[in-house]
Amino acid sequence: MKRRIVDRGVAATELAEQLLYSHGNLHRTETELRAGDRVLNNDTELLGRIGKAASMGISLYLGNRRIASLAVLDAGKAAEIGGFADAILVDTVLRKREVFKGTLTQANRKLLVVARPLYVTSAPDDNGPIGMIEAFQDEDTLLEMMAVSTRIGRDKQTSARQKHADEMESIIDFLDDVARRLQLLALNGNIIAAQAGEQGRAFRVVCRELGTLADRAKGNVTKVRKLMHTMGLEISDEADLVHALSSTDAAS
Repeated sequence: MKRRIVDRGVAATELAEQLLYSHGNLHRTETELRAGDRVLNNDTELLGRIGKAASMGISLYLGNRRIASLAVLDAGKAAEIGGFADAILVDTVLRKREVFKGTLTQANRKLLVVARPLYVTSAPDDNGPIGMIEAFQDEDTLLEMMAVSTRIGRDKQTSARQKHADEMESIIDFLDDVARRLQLLALNGNIIAAQAGEQGRAFRVVCRELGTLADRAKGNVTKVRKLMHTMGLEISDEADLVHALSSTDAAS
């Protein structure tokens, strides 16, 4: 997971760098960072586009001072404007002119951070970086979002399972009703066949088959319920089935 976030951070800072340069020559005054005529201090429009695309927070620095910061919901809170970069960022990005990838603690928050240097467009190597662009992700916020996502997924799965259980319950109720009706038909048929004497012998064979079919249906209903319990599917009213089967047995 952290590796994927770092990769997103690398892509986000590369995109940010390209967008900044696309607005004109990148340069600085004593208090402002500019891309062409555009002042980047307190910028939210450009940073917002980058942050949404990467689902990460984005901060912009003039030298080692933070001049803009924006965070989407998933990334945590935006950093304080006017604050200064961590010493390790200054050393890696501004002095060594390298891309930083790692974990930092800011305001008691653990952040996954990717930061890269920004240069004057016309002379990228003459005087070193004039600032840096940073992508960040609050680890606690990430864990909270993952927990919520997992909980929602689990709830949806439970809901789907319950829906399937309800559908199976409806089928079981139908089979149970068929079994009881067959049992009653077999019972009544046997009574009529007995009254018919010798002429009812063939009808008794049919009634016997009906009774056998009813018993098989009842047995399958019981098996399906046991299978649902094994699968962890909730049965709404098992007592009704037990009562129905008991009543049918007593009648036969």
